[in-house]
Amino acid sequence: MKQYLSLLAAAVIYTACHPSAASNSTPIADTATAVKAATNERPIDSFRIANKKFLVYSLAKSSFSPASELDYDSVEGPQLTRQASKVQRKGDSLVFALKNGKASVLKNAKNPAIDEDYAVYYYAGYREDLQQHLAFGSYYESSDFLLVHPATGKQTHMWGIPHLSPDKQFVLCPSFDLEAGFNNNGFELYSYENGNMKLLGETDLQHWGPGQVKWVDAHTLEAEYQTMDTAMTIHTKPVKIVML
Repeated sequence: MKQYLSLLAAAVIYTACHPSAASNSTPIADTATAVKAATNERPIDSFRIANKKFLVYSLAKSSFSPASELDYDSVEGPQLTRQASKVQRKGDSLVFALKNGKASVLKNAKNPAIDEDYAVYYYAGYREDLQQHLAFGSYYESSDFLLVHPATGKQTHMWGIPHLSPDKQFVLCPSFDLEAGFNNNGFELYSYENGNMKLLGETDLQHWGPGQVKWVDAHTLEAEYQTMDTAMTIHTKPVKIVML
């Protein structure tokens, strides 16, 4: 669960910031050539999602700060205050006021102490870049994140926190779980257009999983490459991931 609290902390920090202007994209061939020239080495791993190939390269140094743990319950209050006219906590439900005058509801399980349908939802803020609300869902033996569309009320369940590419074409959702196997361990990839997302594909990784992730440009990400030893100790190293 600590991993997901850290992810939620990153999500809340992100909601306070406006997205930067999209940068000019670099041709894919040029991107791959530039990365190989910069690293002067072969990729240490690769994976594929839909028609996209991702090459993983070692980095000498990470630009991430250590992820801090966060009590997601305490996050909800300030976020609801910021969006009071659009989202409210009403008892065991989060109620989203939609632009069409209707409402979209995330309702907690009635008897979470014994019910395998256990579900508790927390509001995590409005994502300006994605033009949707973000929530965190905790279930019987798993967890995920959700986007709620403010116009249609459509609820999109995702493996992890959504990261929008600088050119606003793709959303990558990382998820780490090498220990319990209750959640997916890998990535989901979505297309993005005018506030709407479409799942392109997903990949489950076997030997490592993603920690913190961020886009560097339209084709490149920095990430934490996390492995686990036989003592269940997590080892983290910085990597660059190039999307082709």
